[in-house]
Amino acid sequence: MRLIALGLAALALFAAGAFVQREPLMLGWLASRVPQTTLEERAALLEPAIAFRPPEGVSPPWPAVIQFHGCAGMRADFMEQWAAAANRQGFLAVIVDSTGPRGIDRERAFASVCAGKELLGQERAGDVFAAYEVVRKRSDVDASRIVLAGWSHGAWSVMDLIAMTPPRRLPAGIRRDGVKAPEIAGAILVYPYCGEGSWTAIDGWRRPVTTLALIAGADTVVDPARCPEVFTELTEQGADIDVVVYPQAVHVFDDPFLAPKDRHMYDAEAHRDATRRYEEFLTKIAKR
Repeated sequence: MRLIALGLAALALFAAGAFVQREPLMLGWLASRVPQTTLEERAALLEPAIAFRPPEGVSPPWPAVIQFHGCAGMRADFMEQWAAAANRQGFLAVIVDSTGPRGIDRERAFASVCAGKELLGQERAGDVFAAYEVVRKRSDVDASRIVLAGWSHGAWSVMDLIAMTPPRRLPAGIRRDGVKAPEIAGAILVYPYCGEGSWTAIDGWRRPVTTLALIAGADTVVDPARCPEVFTELTEQGADIDVVVYPQAVHVFDDPFLAPKDRHMYDAEAHRDATRRYEEFLTKIAKR
């Protein structure tokens, strides 16, 4: 009877361990289904859809901020407003389109990317890594001052890359060939996603990254409480994360270009404050 009891106890512990590992195992399985490419090949896919916006009146080498859109795809007017904010602080703004090069239109993006059926954060983290490499190698960029900025799904992808700490773990679909750890100066995360499938929530950050997180407190697209919880844990582990919550703001509160039926989601006051904080954060990075 004692042996049976010990066996049942061991089985229970194994089952508990398997449950804890369920999410990483599932992400690993999903990653195995993504076609493998080198980092250079991923960069080649993206480069035709990367826009560079240099600051006026400032001599290079420039610090740079690389911008990653949300799950619904690229919207030029929205991303250009943030590029202009970066330019005002003397930064080269780099706008990366992840969906266009893959032939994903807006309708498909809503139905599949936003629904978590394709291009998960762990795969798009490869786009973040590849774009970083493209920018890092430019002679007109100060490679020690590259900031990653993401909105919603883009923020998830940025955080996944930070959590993976390549080459310890690689983005889905990226081969290990010659990969070195990215040296990121900072991250800006706007209404980020930290739910199921987020490597940050699973694994934390092994390398602290100076971060600004702008949270929509009344968000109904992502859980507005989850990321602040995760960021509190990361801060306790030594990360430098400034978390700002806009209690009445919803997802895309910073988008003045919304269609008339969605215009009520725009919050001009929160947008102004977010822009100010965005620029102040970049100024802090530039002065390092």
